[in-house]
Amino acid sequence: MANATAQRSFESILDTPAEEVERPIPLPEGTYETILVGMPAHGESAKKKTPYVEFTHKLQSALDDVNAEELEQMGGLADKTIKNTYYTTPTSLFMLTDFLDACGISAEGRSIRQMLDDTPNASVRILIKHEPSEDGQRIFARVARALKSE
Repeated sequence: MANATAQRSFESILDTPAEEVERPIPLPEGTYETILVGMPAHGESAKKKTPYVEFTHKLQSALDDVNAEELEQMGGLADKTIKNTYYTTPTSLFMLTDFLDACGISAEGRSIRQMLDDTPNASVRILIKHEPSEDGQRIFARVARALKSE
């Protein structure tokens, strides 16, 4: 039954008149308080097949360095999320452990796998920066840095 509901939802999206489709406005640059939603997803990058873990941040509030007018233009923070990816290779693993530390998750005597189990509902502050697409035609909001929540 859930699949039928998803199919109807997908079909109704495709029935949207093309002229009514609007390009989403990226989140404004700046610092946000977030909560991690669910367990991190595991996957591989499309180009190089590099393994990664991906976290979903539910935005809770914007700090003073976020442009309030831009935030209002894109509809505020209600139900807004952003994803954050860390590669799990020997040379980049330190970035994941830095992130887990920013989430307030203790590393003492624990493996990274064990630490990942503690990420759901963890509070973490993130800095969002804008990044152009490879073709320079679009702008994306990306998590540039994670900081401990205060």
